[in-house]
Amino acid sequence: MKKVQVAVDTGGTFSDFTYLDETGLLQSFKVPSTPAEPEKAVIQGLLKITETGVKPEAIDLFIHGTTVGTNTLLQEHGSKTALVITEGFDAIYEVQEQARPYGKEIFNIRYQRPKLLVDRANVIEVPERIGSRGEVVREIDLKLTRSRLELLKHEDIEGIAVCLLFSFINPEHERAVRDIAYEVLPNVKVTLSNEICPFIREYYRLSTTVINAYLRPKMDRYLSELDRAISGLGVTTKKRYVMQSNGGVGSLETTAVRPVSTLMSGLAGGVMASLSILDKAGLEHGISFDMGGTSCDVAVTEGGAVEIRDRFDIDGRHICLPSVQVETLSAGGGTLAWVDEGGLLHVGPESAGAVPGPVAYGRGGATPTVTDCNVILGYLDNREEVKDHLTLDIEAAKNVINQKLAKPLDLSVEDAALGVLKVVDIKMAEAVRALATSKGLDLREFTLVAFGGAGPLHASRIMRELGLKQVLIPSRPGVTSALGLLQADVKHEFISTKPQALSDSTSETVKDVFSDLEQDAFTKFDEEGFPRSSLTLERYMDLRYQGQGYELSVAVNIDDLSTNTIRSDFDDMHAKKFGHAADTQPVEIMSYRLVGRTAPDRDQSVFDVLPVTGVLEKEPHARTVTFDLDGSAKRFEVPVMQREMMESNRMYEGPLVIEQSDTTTLVIPLQTAGLDTRGNIVIQDT
Repeated sequence: MKKVQVAVDTGGTFSDFTYLDETGLLQSFKVPSTPAEPEKAVIQGLLKITETGVKPEAIDLFIHGTTVGTNTLLQEHGSKTALVITEGFDAIYEVQEQARPYGKEIFNIRYQRPKLLVDRANVIEVPERIGSRGEVVREIDLKLTRSRLELLKHEDIEGIAVCLLFSFINPEHERAVRDIAYEVLPNVKVTLSNEICPFIREYYRLSTTVINAYLRPKMDRYLSELDRAISGLGVTTKKRYVMQSNGGVGSLETTAVRPVSTLMSGLAGGVMASLSILDKAGLEHGISFDMGGTSCDVAVTEGGAVEIRDRFDIDGRHICLPSVQVETLSAGGGTLAWVDEGGLLHVGPESAGAVPGPVAYGRGGATPTVTDCNVILGYLDNREEVKDHLTLDIEAAKNVINQKLAKPLDLSVEDAALGVLKVVDIKMAEAVRALATSKGLDLREFTLVAFGGAGPLHASRIMRELGLKQVLIPSRPGVTSALGLLQADVKHEFISTKPQALSDSTSETVKDVFSDLEQDAFTKFDEEGFPRSSLTLERYMDLRYQGQGYELSVAVNIDDLSTNTIRSDFDDMHAKKFGHAADTQPVEIMSYRLVGRTAPDRDQSVFDVLPVTGVLEKEPHARTVTFDLDGSAKRFEVPVMQREMMESNRMYEGPLVIEQSDTTTLVIPLQTAGLDTRGNIVIQDT
């Protein structure tokens, strides 16, 4: 019986499935997402796989990229949550940083902070105090703690966040609160800040802990139901993982306890796929560009790696956990276009989503979308292979664009549609430019790796707007994020926060801290069934100049460890990132990090499977397509070909439309397209 690896990436509009067997047969498909009951789409896809002849017991690896946690947070549909905090510090959550966000919101006089996830009445103060060195300043009053927690008995609380001062150094009091909470409220899920986010900086640790407690009951139910449903299909493997924000995967059990670690789950798979695609193509510098039905995600990869940030925001809420550096925009195929009362064209942020979807889908949509514009310009058309579940209503798309965009703007239908695409393309290009500028990068040497259902349609124009080297379209762009899931390692991070001057530490004291973290890593991976010989361990120290409010994470070579080298590496990193270094200023150690990773048992890489090309011998057919040339609409008779028709030793001149089962690639005038040795479409300006 052939073992099969399965990955599913759940998006706002579609859930993408891909599966690979031991012979190298790689299959992929999409099913509509079911946001109200997200596990249904996953089970529907697994059933579809078994209908192709794959036996459930042959499924040896299952990896899932999910947006359940993200959507729960954005829609504020989490559980009723309480917060336990050190007495006298109950206002920390409300006060936050006493600052509005950077960017456009800093000028917004009507800015409103996001709603607090914990009602003021459900903030419980505990009489206790741990000092800044971990010493007990005030013993916890267990009796009073119990009586205050008992006040929550009739509040329908499902989650409790516990965040006490300096618990990341001494977690004794937080653990005592958890023990009492489980006695008083046995059905609640308790989250301790020292386990979720053991960092200095009280507010960020508190915010992350609250979000985890807010998400945990719903995510626990979702993953439990999904686990039971998968087993109910006859799948026996225990290798069931969920994509994490840091680019690794974690078990269902670990993820159920730490749902906050999945908030970038749906984005990380695409970034990991981009890294593999660039590596196989012999390229180091790239831009991951994933445009789907609801949003667009961009990330910059440099030198074969993507930056891992230690904190990020979602809808104004702060999370202090490692995450791939990804920027998300409300720009997808389903993004709505509209004209305001002043006659200005807007694109987004609202989306038609999976239901009702674009007007052209004929499912009740009544507002023009980006996809509708692509349809009426001729970039998308009805296709034989998808006619059973999708027939485009081109006339309906034209009518709605005419009524709601063209007439209010006093433009032709084509000019209005081109205007929508120009707005959304510039919006995405500016996001890439801002991300690259913040890192001091020269985009002329970068390759745009475009995927997602809509990415290849927009990539050519974005490449030209940014002056990029080229566009690379992978072989299965519609499910590239799902393919990236199968490339991810099981990954855990272990942290010890021990603030001190670097000059006061020695090589031996640093090794001792990492030795303790290694034992934690061995224990965790032993529990998950991975031999120690399979582990790769990476060590980092978070350093800053004395008095700074931020740190840089410096890699440490444990076999050739020198505090002088660590200091020199930190100065170099600071100079590269900020343009200056202070090599005479004292340096402080804030924390130590150990990242452990190992690969799930898999037989081969999905990116070693080359697509079959040049197998269709029929000639391309022609279609009328409209482009923007020098600010005006111009129609072309454009060849339309199937991707399988492309030959590896031939260049194709634009304009050109290349269709395949999961997406459409657009090559605009004055561009060429060809295949590289890996079967990727490479588009360049002439």
